[in-house]
Amino acid sequence: MNTIIAFIKRQPQVTFWAIAYLTFFGAYLMYALYPSELWNFAIWGVFLGGAFVTGIADGRSGLKTYFSRIVRWRVGLKWYIVALFLPLVMRLAAFGLNIASGATLSPNIQWPSWPDLIIEVLIVFFLVGLGEEPGFRGFALPRLLVGRSALAASLILGVLHAIWHLPLFVTGAESPILILIIISGAVLITWLFNHTQGSVLMVMLLHASLNLWVGIFNPLFSEADAARQTTWLAVVFVATAAVLVLVTGPNLARKPAQPEVVAESVAGV
Repeated sequence: MNTIIAFIKRQPQVTFWAIAYLTFFGAYLMYALYPSELWNFAIWGVFLGGAFVTGIADGRSGLKTYFSRIVRWRVGLKWYIVALFLPLVMRLAAFGLNIASGATLSPNIQWPSWPDLIIEVLIVFFLVGLGEEPGFRGFALPRLLVGRSALAASLILGVLHAIWHLPLFVTGAESPILILIIISGAVLITWLFNHTQGSVLMVMLLHASLNLWVGIFNPLFSEADAARQTTWLAVVFVATAAVLVLVTGPNLARKPAQPEVVAESVAGV
């Protein structure tokens, strides 16, 4: 037992990703064998894994920081607007590019009802957002920021996050184009994270907003044109990430460093 604890303290990042991969990959395999919506809760392996490793590696003070990020709401009104409506702007850009490239609106558009959308957003916020983001952004990202630029940390996290989605790509549940969205989206999320004092809450809101607009824009097109819109959305994500890097630099911040974020991090990548 002491050997395991010592390893976790030496390699918290490795331990966290092992837990994240094993819980999600294992649950996806179990879902294939024994289908049940309950396996969706395996997403919480990321959140619980982050809390578990933090508790061992950093103790009570680390856990206090870990959970405080989730409720860090005093970040300024404009960042709520960014988190909630930037995904809409990006969706509109992808929609426009899709139309300009020859896509036509489906003659039988069937939108989900607003109650259904609201329920979906709440599920995404509390199941997916709360299940994923405290681990990926509240645990992994601050550690990756130690000794690296925010851009480098984002790209590393984006690749690791894309690998976490591997079962979805292998089974065809998601298009591989999502890899570009995940990696470039990691740059966008780090930019938001850095400008909100490391608020995981803002990232969770961004995640929920992204899924809300999926439900509204995807029914606009037939299957082929909907797939092409996903490709255009990837282009928009990559372009947005590139603009953020050009405007804010590799640290994705208005200042060369973000001490209020990095100071809470610990080494041990």
